[in-house]
Amino acid sequence: MLETINFPGFILAASLVIILPGPATLLVAELARHSLRRAAAAVAGIVLGDIVLISLSAAGFALLMQGLPWLMPALRLLGAAYLLYLGMQLLRRPAGATLRAEPGHAGFLRGLLITVSNPKPVLFFSSFFPLFLPVAQDQAVPGFIVLGCVFEAINLLYFIVLCSLLHWTGKQVTNQAWLPAGAMQKICGCGLILCGVGLVWQR
Repeated sequence: MLETINFPGFILAASLVIILPGPATLLVAELARHSLRRAAAAVAGIVLGDIVLISLSAAGFALLMQGLPWLMPALRLLGAAYLLYLGMQLLRRPAGATLRAEPGHAGFLRGLLITVSNPKPVLFFSSFFPLFLPVAQDQAVPGFIVLGCVFEAINLLYFIVLCSLLHWTGKQVTNQAWLPAGAMQKICGCGLILCGVGLVWQR
């Protein structure tokens, strides 16, 4: 079965999809400036959320959403509300405030909720993965699982590199007098709000 999957094309396409900035990247970017441990917890939540969505896609949840027209908008509004909440939290938090008061699992829950509260990836995985799968029906589910593992391996590698770079550059940036205190925090907060507004306006 593995020899019938177009791995080079899938890896290239998946990499391009993953590196596009979105709410998950903004969340990890903000946490990585303060603590690699908290950023890693958020990445774990994001990866688990992706696994849930990929599993739902393989189980045919996309067909259920198409059969219930109200389900997609309802889930999208919930996801948008959560993104707006996170963005407003960042904008209201005092510049230079630490995250020590938050429980250790907060980043994990945020990453998980950001991922599963947006139903659109279910449709994406349902339409994207079959492009690289063999035609034989009996190989569809095993192939879906293999591609899901490859996708998450690329995703994990991307976040490892991102966290390492942001943690290092965050220390350099905070020492620069030309950058106002809390500027990166405000940028990430505004980005999350824009992502939330974008979800509301999606059709």
